[in-house]
Amino acid sequence: MAVDAMKAGKPMPPAVQAALFDICEATQRQGSRLWIDAEQQALQPGLDEWVIELMRKFNRGQTLVTNTIQAYLKGARANADRHVALAAREGWNVGLKLVRGAYIEHEPRQLIHDTKEDTDRCYDGISSMFINQTLPEAARGATKFPASVLFLATHNQASAHKAFAAHSKRVEAGLPTTVLESGQVMGMADELSCELLDNYDKCVEAGTMDRKSIPKIF
Repeated sequence: MAVDAMKAGKPMPPAVQAALFDICEATQRQGSRLWIDAEQQALQPGLDEWVIELMRKFNRGQTLVTNTIQAYLKGARANADRHVALAAREGWNVGLKLVRGAYIEHEPRQLIHDTKEDTDRCYDGISSMFINQTLPEAARGATKFPASVLFLATHNQASAHKAFAAHSKRVEAGLPTTVLESGQVMGMADELSCELLDNYDKCVEAGTMDRKSIPKIF
């Protein structure tokens, strides 16, 4: 039922909506957060609409629900811009888990960036938009970047370094920024995970940031 509705770009079927609302309410009671993972592009546009609907309902004054965007897609930046624009205009928090992508062998080739460098630029550009609180053109009319959480799910050291350095500068300068988090799969790029954990410990010891501002590592 859910897959058929997603493929057709239809709203959540009532039974699916009721189940997802129950999950969100249980997540809220538990004090946890809900990350919705990405799908192949045959399903993703429909899934994006469902997750935006969940954000509209549950991300008021909190970032309970987070969507996933795959940066290897040519449409990734426009999709991220749309999430930010809707949140800015409608007054809800936007949560974004940013990955490079997981379905490269199964997607239509024309949907994917032509080179890895294009993917890297897209990934870093979306990250920069959140960290530097840059409203996209799609948010014309909005005056303020929405409250946000950016979760960098990456094993790419260069992207992590750029993001953490930019975030640190914003915090130290007293400028608004996103809540920044990072995560890696255990056993993949452990050298990056350990480096980021070490950075967290150093920030705590130095007292250069309050604990809420220091990027969390998962």
